[in-house]
This record gives sequence, C-alpha cells and structure tokens, in this order.
Amino acid sequence: MEDHLKIWKYMDFAKFASMLATESLYFACPSQLNDPYEGCVPRSHAKAESEMVQKLVDDILALRPHFAAKSPESLRKFDEKLQILQQQVRTARRKAALRFGVSCWHMSEYESEAMWKLYSLLGQGIAVESTIGRLRVSLGNTEGVQIDAVRYMDFDQDPIEKGHRHYGLFIKRKCFEHEKELRATILLPQDGVGMPVRCDLDVLINRVHVSPFVESYVRDAVEALCLGAAHVLRKPVLQSQLLSEPDYGIEIELREASPG
Repeated sequence: MEDHLKIWKYMDFAKFASMLATESLYFACPSQLNDPYEGCVPRSHAKAESEMVQKLVDDILALRPHFAAKSPESLRKFDEKLQILQQQVRTARRKAALRFGVSCWHMSEYESEAMWKLYSLLGQGIAVESTIGRLRVSLGNTEGVQIDAVRYMDFDQDPIEKGHRHYGLFIKRKCFEHEKELRATILLPQDGVGMPVRCDLDVLINRVHVSPFVESYVRDAVEALCLGAAHVLRKPVLQSQLLSEPDYGIEIELREASPG
C-alpha cells in the first residue's frame, strides 16, 4: 500500500491521554473488538479446509478396528481423542487469532462524521490524523508488524481469495465496509492479552482533531495535553469502590456446646 495514503484513528479523550502518557499504540486482541467473526474465514474457505482435514481424519478412523480389538477401554480412549480433535479443529482459527494484536485505522482523505459518532464517547472524541508511511516508520523496529487494508467479503457467498499475503485477520464481513479499515498487526507475548507498543508519536501524528460535537474547553484541554502544559497535581488517584462487593456478612461460629 502507498505510504502517502491518509489514515485516521478515532478515540475518546481517555484513550488519547493514555496514548500520550505511554507513548504507545495499543494493539488489542481480536476478541476485544466485539465482532464474533474476528479470526473466521468465509464458508467457502472453511469448507475447503474441512475437506482437507477430513482426509486426515479418515486415515485415523481406519485405525479404529485395531483399538476395538485390543479392549473396550482402548476404544473408549480412541473415541475420546477423536472428539477432542473434532473440537480443536473447529476452534483452531479462532484460537490462532488470539496470538495477534491489532491496531485499527480508518482510511480516508477526509474526516468522517459517521466515524465521529461511532467511536467517540458522548461526542468527546479525538481523531489522530496520520499516513500509512508515518504509521510504518513510527513503529520502528517492532518485530513482525504487518500493515494492510481490510478486505470486505460476503462470508456466505464469496469464493476463496487466492494470492493475498495477508488473509485471516485482514478480512471482515461486508456489513463493516463503512469502516474502510487499515490494520497493523503484531504477535502478542501472551495469547489473548492486548498490549501497548512503543512508537514515535511525533512521527506518527500529523494533526490532532477534536470532535465537532464538543465544547471549546475540550479543545483547550487537548491542546494543553499535547503541549505538556497541563498542571501537575501530585495527589492520589483512586479507583472508585462504589460497586465493590461488601466485605462483611452475617457470620456464625461453630462452637462445641458447653458441658452441663
């Protein structure tokens, strides 16, 4: 993909502040993205993989009479292993997706009113404007980074795509086509756990935009944050315990009855 193409990352104020504080981009595990089809492939691809794996399973099933002749216990264990294999094959792609982290961007020459509404909490939105080239360079020597556009497919009807370098994490259903998504992916150190990845924000960010729906004080706050002009307040920051479980309850003691 051409490095000059413009990309946008829409987020709320808290995520923007976190990005500045950690000098990093957050790479989420696909399971955090609220799309149950993350890591899945279209039916045509799943069918082709099923047929390929079925040939191997048929070879294994040919051994079943051998285990049946040995003992009922051997046959039971053989069948149990086959059932486990069946389940593992069905979920293999979803589990493989948990090994990766993704950073999602919107490709467009212009800002998007729809994206503001989708990805900014109560209108308190911020959009980072960048380019594919800036994203690539800002991540520096981060190992194994892959950057590509998401392709949108009809998962029920479309045939298998061939010849693409990237596939599984770079396809989504057509109902998400409005996102015009570009993704950067990395391997996660811990399966299923997203992580921040250090990047050069001065290289990454070309401009910072605040939502058209916010009051002027929000823009002032964002500008102060970017300039490092926010007042230093050396006070404790506490997590509210309002919804914590109570640490007490009705208690009894199991004591022996007194003699007499």
